Order: sequence, then C-alpha cells, then structure tokens
Amino acid sequence: MATLHCEIITPEGHAFAGEVEMIVVPGSEGGLGILPRHQPIVSRLDVGEIRVRISGTEWRSFATSDGYFSMQGEKAIALVEGAMATDAIDVTVAEAKAADARERLQASADGDEAINRFRAERDLEYAENLLLIAGR
Repeated sequence: MATLHCEIITPEGHAFAGEVEMIVVPGSEGGLGILPRHQPIVSRLDVGEIRVRISGTEWRSFATSDGYFSMQGEKAIALVEGAMATDAIDVTVAEAKAADARERLQASADGDEAINRFRAERDLEYAENLLLIAGR
C-alpha cells in the first residue's frame, strides 16, 4: 500500500515522524481520515486523538491538544500544543495537571489578573483529554 510522510509536531519537538498508510485527525468540523494522494488541505484541529496506521492493522494513537493540520503532496503535518502517545500517558501526572489548571481558573475567577485564563482553559482541556483517552 502507498504511504505518506506524517509528522506530529509540538513546541518541544516531534511526537511522531514516519511513513504511514493513513492518519485520522480531529478536525474542527469533524474527524478527517487522510490517505496518500489526498488533495491539499489545511484545517484547524480540536483537542482529541490523532491516530496513524503504520501498516495493515498496526495503529498508533496520540492524545493531542488543539492545533493545525496540513496535507501537501505526500506530507501530512499536525502542529499541536501538546501530544502524547496513549501508551505513555501517566494518569497521576494528567490528574495533577488538571487540578493545577482548575486552581488557576479559580484564581482567575477570583480576580487574580496575573493568571492567563485562556492558557489555563487550554491546559485543563488537554489534561482532561489525556485522562479520557487513558481511560479507554
């Protein structure tokens, strides 16, 4: 089967890079399944799960934050704020991140102007996504 080059990139670096048969991303208008020779596309991504089919029935899955997706030629790139392979999710760490984000949101609601409310909301959404996907 034909393949395409796929990259999942975060500010910290590559969460994944390699040849895949298919990538499924959480587009803002619904899930997108991308195969080789797909038409060029750019889409906003919602918090969710990116899955890549390496070959046949072998899939890898990543819990991701929001971001952007681009398919150009035979190269698929997902630019996201955070991505973690589902088999690497530490539930204790994810719970701590969610609790920290909730505390920052509460401090913001209580009038602490030093808190970046938008950042805290994004962090909470990503931490809850990690917990959701780890619980499967």
